[in-house]
Amino acid sequence: MKALEILDEIRWHDGWSSRIGQTLEVRDSTKDLYIFNEKHQREEILRVLKDVPENLYRLFDLEEAPEEDCDYMADSGMCYRKLH
Repeated sequence: MKALEILDEIRWHDGWSSRIGQTLEVRDSTKDLYIFNEKHQREEILRVLKDVPENLYRLFDLEEAPEEDCDYMADSGMCYRKLH
């Protein structure tokens, strides 16, 4: 599944977050990370972010993981590991 990490919260616009929530199915999240439903591919996510400067976010793959191998703890309590 894909994750979007917000790298610069100061320059990030609430409208972009709103558009993400209205357009894409967000499976889980943290303060600065959106984890998308598996059905969303990179190209679809990038279309939603078309006017967002690329230096404000990072888009990457991740998977559910056991707590001992956790890179990100989501608000739901689920652990996720970044895929390289």
